[in-house]
Amino acid sequence: MRIHKGKALLAGVAAIALALTACSSSGSGGGSKGNSSDQASAGKSGIGAFKDCVNNPNTCNSGTTKPGGTIRYVLEKTIPGWNQVFTDSNVFELAEVEDGIYPNVFNSIPSLVPDLNKDMMVSADSSTSGTTQTIVYKIAPTASWSDGVPINFDDFKYMKDTSDGTTCPKCGAASSAGYNDIASMTSSDNGKTVTVTMKKPFADWQVMFGPILPAHIAKAHGDDGTAAGINASFQWLDKNVPTVSGGPMMITNYTKDVSVTEKPNPKWYGKTKSSLDSLIFRIITDQTQEPTVFQNHEADGGYPQPNADLVNQINAIQGLNTFIGKGLVWEHFDFNEKNKFLADKQLRLAVFTAINRKDIIARTIGQFVKGATTIDNHMYVPGQPGYQDNVTATGQGSGDIAKAKDILTKAGYTGVGTSLKTKAGETVTFRCTYSAGNTNRKTECESVQTTLKQLGINVTLKTTTDLHELGTGDFDMIVFAWQGAPFVVAGAQQIWELKGGADYGSNNDPQVESLINKAAESTDPATVQKLMNQADAALTNDAYVLPLYQKPSFTVATTNLVNMRDNDTSFGPPYNVQEWGEKAS
Repeated sequence: MRIHKGKALLAGVAAIALALTACSSSGSGGGSKGNSSDQASAGKSGIGAFKDCVNNPNTCNSGTTKPGGTIRYVLEKTIPGWNQVFTDSNVFELAEVEDGIYPNVFNSIPSLVPDLNKDMMVSADSSTSGTTQTIVYKIAPTASWSDGVPINFDDFKYMKDTSDGTTCPKCGAASSAGYNDIASMTSSDNGKTVTVTMKKPFADWQVMFGPILPAHIAKAHGDDGTAAGINASFQWLDKNVPTVSGGPMMITNYTKDVSVTEKPNPKWYGKTKSSLDSLIFRIITDQTQEPTVFQNHEADGGYPQPNADLVNQINAIQGLNTFIGKGLVWEHFDFNEKNKFLADKQLRLAVFTAINRKDIIARTIGQFVKGATTIDNHMYVPGQPGYQDNVTATGQGSGDIAKAKDILTKAGYTGVGTSLKTKAGETVTFRCTYSAGNTNRKTECESVQTTLKQLGINVTLKTTTDLHELGTGDFDMIVFAWQGAPFVVAGAQQIWELKGGADYGSNNDPQVESLINKAAESTDPATVQKLMNQADAALTNDAYVLPLYQKPSFTVATTNLVNMRDNDTSFGPPYNVQEWGEKAS
């Protein structure tokens, strides 16, 4: 599962749709150091119309569509809820479904940069005078919900109230980044101009206000302006399938754990109207079925998490375009520091030192991604401005069993190499949780299990279907991936701050949080990158999360499906769903 963080967090990878890592014009990723074309294209490859995606990510597979037709797009995970802004439902698969339903002020596009949504917005501009930042959003006069209610200030205010962490403390928003620093919001032009004044400058201001939820629907279901009322409406939006849309598509049917059907929104105000009769998101949680589904012409597109067998089988099917890409998604092991054993930093450090990341890569993505290597930063991905290796020098992920044993012995553990026991005589054991049906993650947990036997630790394996364990805290060690948008600092605030919305493992490091927050207030790219790498070094020292690799994406589409392409951000390929269609003859 990818967790989506750029609009929110997505656990499908895990899948947070809020703000993960990427370069942006906001200051998070300015500059050019480390952003060479070689790094940007390394490991990418395409077949058919997707060949051009390496060099032209935003326009590859473009074409004119013919009227009508049904596109069937495969999702690998079930839908946990319908409110992406709610942390428990902030998964990548939901973001894909709702890309065409709930609009954003800025979208993330295949070139991994934020792009103003010119259908909904006339403009969005930030200016800073001294320490005061003012952001002015001008909403298109024609922008409205499918029931005719204008998209306006009320919708923006609802986003702030549900996400700032104080107005509705029980809402459980996936991220409070930016919202918690809003000093005031004012409305003008009949609600079509929203002026936001920040308490202090916020570098990644473009991450805010998306996906926009319908405030008038919230008011009809409990929002009376009180914390309890706002929370009631917020939860209602999560439990109920959206019946209104502010985007190019509308949900017309949902069969639980089977499919979501969408049709063009007849009240869509945007410039490009969908040519489709319908779009069906097919839910297929058993990845081994996907090659058969494509072979039998029962699916037209998908974005499966790749493994060697899947890639080889699908590439052998005639009539498909495929693309292996790399973007803002990275795989990692996480510890839950609420576990009585893993609360000890020395144990965590020993475990991470024993794990051999290069061996894991060789057994997983290295089988189909040429030159696959480790990722050694928690904030930036390779090829991104600011990326530097802050992990290797610590020995974490090196596979050094002798060093790991030495760490444990010096920390007072006994039974090192046989049956590891704490100073109090308790036998150390914990679980490694991975996504059911994901062969790479199964291999990753099995590798940990085998490796840690050499330290005397018994690791049991546990599967999950939707990574709900992250929200409940029912995990010890877990492997998943962050799926992000082009907002490095906002993503870091969401993931690494204790109250950011996604610090599932409860790592409380005031130094890390202080450095990230200082970066958030800077508009100088060099300063941002310096502070973020200082924070990353401190986080690495915590031995809390072990980065594994920049996760490859795998885009699949039939040769008659045009305008669909890889978008390795929290939006996924459906970022431009209104343009999808069957190729005109």
